Amino acid sequence: MVIEDNCFLGEPGEVEINYVGPASPQKMYRCVYDLILTVFNVPQSQVQEVRTQWGKGKEKEKVAARWWIYKDMDVFTYIYVRVDLSVEGSEKTGKAAIKIKSYLKTEYPQDTIWQRSIIYEMLRTFWHRVFYRRKREEYAEECRHLVIYFEKRVKEFLIKLREGKV
Repeated sequence: MVIEDNCFLGEPGEVEINYVGPASPQKMYRCVYDLILTVFNVPQSQVQEVRTQWGKGKEKEKVAARWWIYKDMDVFTYIYVRVDLSVEGSEKTGKAAIKIKSYLKTEYPQDTIWQRSIIYEMLRTFWHRVFYRRKREEYAEECRHLVIYFEKRVKEFLIKLREGKV
């Protein structure tokens, strides 16, 4: 059984950062990936890049990537974050879009006969409602905090990029 919630209960269900200015696709790609590892504090094995597109023209370069981040919170619950990056430009001019969507997922296994029994389900439901709901609320708060901090760090990088300090 899976319980899935958006980390942000209402708006912004998806965080979106749009940027216009000097946009080196290689620098942005590397920076966003490094920020994913440091902000979410996950090993590379917990970050899955599911889509990558690279293109280079005479004056511009294009990069598009999508990462899924898995951050375990405990045995049952993990944070699941999707980061999309789309960059087009050069060292002088360009544009970028970064989208972040986050979920909190709790998975209760139902592998054995005992786990599928009505008695187990009643006990699990009682335990979840009485004890675990508060823990999930804490995890959702941490998820929101991580996404907001990631957004802040990306914006700091974009300001440095615009000022030519990167």
